[in-house]
Amino acid sequence: MSDNTKKWLCRFTILVALIFLPQVIRDRYFMHIVVISGIFMILCMSWNLLAGYTGLLNLGHAAFYGIGAYTSALLAMKLGISPWFGLFAGGLVAAFFGFLLGIPSLRLSGPYLAITTIGFAEILRIVAVNWVDLTRGSLGLSGVPLLTPIRLGDWSFKFYLEKDYYYVVLAAVIITFFCIRRLTQSQFGVSLQALRDDEPGARSIGIRSTGYKLAVFTVSAFFAGFAGALFAHFIRLVSPEAMALHTTFDILTMTMIGGLGTIAGPILGAVTLTFFSEWLRYLEEVIKVDIRLVVYGFMLILTILFMREGLAGVLRRLIERFSGDRPVSKKGDKT
Repeated sequence: MSDNTKKWLCRFTILVALIFLPQVIRDRYFMHIVVISGIFMILCMSWNLLAGYTGLLNLGHAAFYGIGAYTSALLAMKLGISPWFGLFAGGLVAAFFGFLLGIPSLRLSGPYLAITTIGFAEILRIVAVNWVDLTRGSLGLSGVPLLTPIRLGDWSFKFYLEKDYYYVVLAAVIITFFCIRRLTQSQFGVSLQALRDDEPGARSIGIRSTGYKLAVFTVSAFFAGFAGALFAHFIRLVSPEAMALHTTFDILTMTMIGGLGTIAGPILGAVTLTFFSEWLRYLEEVIKVDIRLVVYGFMLILTILFMREGLAGVLRRLIERFSGDRPVSKKGDKT
């Protein structure tokens, strides 16, 4: 059996297992965590496209997440527009703001860009807190409508339970994964990595940084806004806390621990830390001390010092060891 056949067989097996997961595990709390981890997968993949493949440190990524959530929720609650349309509307509005935020990135980089993006997210959070007539301030928007049922003749699929949303989020994760994978492996993705590694050198060979930076900010923001809209219609509550810095820090930590600049890293990091966070919540209730951010920071330090490629790098080395393949030493070749 060829290596290519083995890869496709492995992918097919994983897909079948994911499809039948809700039929095997019926615990609603477990499925709730799985759905949340899927939403964070989309967020982490979108942030990784910016920071991992382009080298643009965006510390206000949660703003796009919140924009998507508020847009879809308000369209459904104020105008009665279908949440299915709201999912894409949330992504498009977030993409517009991503384009606007991408404009300063043409002149800023490193810590200056990071501070600008933090300010952008904080301004939007304050607007959401103070625009009480529209957003209900710090109380947030509660009672966000569920996704409307899908009807095909006499058959109807309703979205009441976690397992119903699981399939929507699974489809969204798969589409996001293949879109970003296609982007990063195309000429567009190679150009992004060239800008990340050596921007003056990339410009010298004709790569126009202006267009690429604006495009990657827009694409990244679209997927983050789409994830925010999914979250709004799943949790049925949107508050300004969705745009807070700690949300971006969660995304950053998940991506770094999973493997920054890799395809599989954001997925591994989102699943691992979402479930680990739930365990920490239980531990905090026992010891009566808030330790989550401390533990996250410690894990991030250990990852930077001893595991630069994250869990994706560890998994790749394990596969190479058990398959008998020699490690690939090419620069930039990542899982």
